[in-house]
Amino acid sequence: MTDNFVDEMLDAVRQRQMIMPALLFVAGHRPLAFLLGQTLLVIQPLAALLGLDSLGPWGNLLSQPNGPANLTARLAALQEGEVRPGRRRGADA
Repeated sequence: MTDNFVDEMLDAVRQRQMIMPALLFVAGHRPLAFLLGQTLLVIQPLAALLGLDSLGPWGNLLSQPNGPANLTARLAALQEGEVRPGRRRGADA
């Protein structure tokens, strides 16, 4: 579930051409990722009552030790794909 959710969010970021700002935001807030992830998990039940169901996957992703690094790597791969328009996603150079 988390990978599908993250893929959908990254696709939305790519469609809005906001890959670089997202990459800078994730990289800049990496030291706070665990604290933010735990906070999202704590407020998830209240947010679900208000109709916001997407906090759980983000909390799980940010609470993992390699979660922010994986997210940064995926954003960087998307950025590389945007910089080189002749390459398709997953294609070898």
